[in-house]
Amino acid sequence: MIKRVDRYLVKELIGPFFFGIAAFTSILAGSTVLFALIGDVIRYQIPILEFIQLFFYKLPYVVVLSFPMSTLLATILTFGRLSSDGELLAFRAGGVGFNRLVAPILASGFVISLVTITFNELIVPRASASGEMLMRSFSERTQPTIKQNINFTEYTDGIPSRILNVQSLNRGTMNNVTVAEFEKGHLSRLIRAQSGTWLKDGGWRFNNGIMHNFPTDEIRRLTVVQFKEEVIDIALNPIDLSNRKKKIEEMNSLELKKSIELQKKLGQDPINDQMNFHLKFAVPFACLIFSVLGASVGLRPHRSSSTIGLGISIVVILVYYILLSFGMGLGLSHTLPPILAAWTPNILVGGFGIYLLNRLSAQ
Repeated sequence: MIKRVDRYLVKELIGPFFFGIAAFTSILAGSTVLFALIGDVIRYQIPILEFIQLFFYKLPYVVVLSFPMSTLLATILTFGRLSSDGELLAFRAGGVGFNRLVAPILASGFVISLVTITFNELIVPRASASGEMLMRSFSERTQPTIKQNINFTEYTDGIPSRILNVQSLNRGTMNNVTVAEFEKGHLSRLIRAQSGTWLKDGGWRFNNGIMHNFPTDEIRRLTVVQFKEEVIDIALNPIDLSNRKKKIEEMNSLELKKSIELQKKLGQDPINDQMNFHLKFAVPFACLIFSVLGASVGLRPHRSSSTIGLGISIVVILVYYILLSFGMGLGLSHTLPPILAAWTPNILVGGFGIYLLNRLSAQ
């Protein structure tokens, strides 16, 4: 009997949940992503096929934002329908208690939170990075093709592992290149070349240069090699040489953590990345919080209309994001620790939802 109740309630939740994803994703994508992309299409003369590709690259980020909203809407609509059709009374008459009815919904909210985190870690960064690269391939056509005095430092575990200096970069061809490579903080190789070309399958081809090797285990030994052509495995393409910092949606939590550690070592204030690191977990767990609040609202016997459910969802979501913005402000101003600032909206909304559930269970 218990397993049947779980399956029945979860089954009732699935339909409204996917309806919410479709509805909220359409609203967010149409009002933010699509509007901005149309401006970029006109500005950079992006073909229609690439425009569609860019739209789908940006869609995963919007879908992640719709997960908590959809969980709230689905919970309200599910319990609202069960209540209006008298099924909640039938469950209670059959010996299924209040807490037993809420348990599978809360478990579903927890699972959706984990799915959201996984989606946000694995899919969103890759899609966002691909979209950014595609967009830059069009936007950089309107910028000067020759870039002067480019410096780029590549890090491994927060320690510089390679420093590039390029006198000029013109359409993927570097002129007067200097590359210094390090092993555990010690200079291991120095390369100077007249020119370098990026290979599409990875790495760079340097021409007409000289290479100095400094074995780290033999301090006094020096090897000098003069070359006409040398291929070096450097995981950068010409666009990366602009020193562009990745956007938040292009990084997963591990990359954000490394960025925070590096900023600390360089004496910079990493508060912005710290806030975004904690938000990567706090916002997905709003799915669980919204399932608590949605259950407390949906269990009231007068919720029968999907329009009312959608209206309540929008109001709650607005309040949540207002609290989230307020928390971010307190975090960025160092008034609250970043972790507390990110999780404060969840604590407040979740606490209110638990309070309502306790009142309902006591009736």
